[in-house]
Amino acid sequence: MKRIFYSIGFVFAIFFLSCGFFLSYQLSSLRDRMNRLEQESALMGKQVSANPFSRDSDYVFESFNSETGKLVKERFRVSSYADDQVVLRQELGDVSASDEETRYCIRMENGSLVVYLEDGKEVFEYTDIPLEALPSQEQAEVLGGKEIVGTDELYSFLENYSS
Repeated sequence: MKRIFYSIGFVFAIFFLSCGFFLSYQLSSLRDRMNRLEQESALMGKQVSANPFSRDSDYVFESFNSETGKLVKERFRVSSYADDQVVLRQELGDVSASDEETRYCIRMENGSLVVYLEDGKEVFEYTDIPLEALPSQEQAEVLGGKEIVGTDELYSFLENYSS
């Protein structure tokens, strides 16, 4: 009878020791994973904090003219920038006329939406919007090549379905 109790005790001791070893292994794996995530988030924080201004970008300033009742758009380019100052240079030409005439074509590529310029060859913007995020009618239009006129309408469409 003593032999049975000793053997049961021995089995329980082996069981508890193996459980302790397994849990310590899982805990060290979890610590490693947390350290890796902290390093990646710190790296991403550094990437996000990069200066958002680019010399080749156009910036549009919109203002409402109360006399005419219209939205006035003016185009600016970044002339120079520093940490405490951004210098913009106004570009000549009416932004609203060129924006209203620009045509875009939205198609599906590799499971997400891609915006092309009106010629359908030059990519204007890649998106992370999956086709499944659209209603069924919009999905059918995108599969056939949905055409949109103007940047305001384009960005309104993209904002509706982006997460």
